[in-house]
Amino acid sequence: MLDLLEVRLLSALLAAGAVLGLFLLRQMASPMARGHRDVRASVPMHHAFEIVWLAAVNLPILAVFAGAGWPELLYAPPLHVSFSWDTGVQALGFVIFGIGGVLSLQAVRHLGKFMTVQIAVAQDHQLVTSGPYARIRHPLYTAAMLTSLGAGLFFLNLAILGDFVVVVAFATYRARLEERLLSSPQGFGLQYRAYVARTGRFLPRLR
Repeated sequence: MLDLLEVRLLSALLAAGAVLGLFLLRQMASPMARGHRDVRASVPMHHAFEIVWLAAVNLPILAVFAGAGWPELLYAPPLHVSFSWDTGVQALGFVIFGIGGVLSLQAVRHLGKFMTVQIAVAQDHQLVTSGPYARIRHPLYTAAMLTSLGAGLFFLNLAILGDFVVVVAFATYRARLEERLLSSPQGFGLQYRAYVARTGRFLPRLR
């Protein structure tokens, strides 16, 4: 198992990557904020649902900042576990978290002005099929799952692994609602159904 100093240093590296990622997201988001886009169709979501969703996807980010400053909090029993090959699992978690962060940036870069927490279709909406969207319909949800799983494995923390389960459940529910809307006449209809047929929801479809 990684000692506290190693966890602190690696967490600081992940936290620095998260800060850089948030800065880049802010830069990419600036064109999205110009003007108000009219919505032609949307799926109403309960406010509490959105709060839980946002909390779940942001918990791994908070965890790496906590790990950089107070790793003993995440290593505290009974939520922390250890076993004979746990260092390898932690290394795997570190890599998975990084992959999730890179995928998130790529997805936002290609989604552009159509990125929103709301499940909606704008009047000027276009179906994005470039970048990770060429193979996966919901790469941002995949990225959220990867960062949550990666943080849980890196810190060997059952609470964060529980967060991963929540993220998977909520992402699956949201993805189904989005796909129902986007495949409707108010969305992209047959164009989106053809897109569904050639892509995977969270992972690339096997050819």
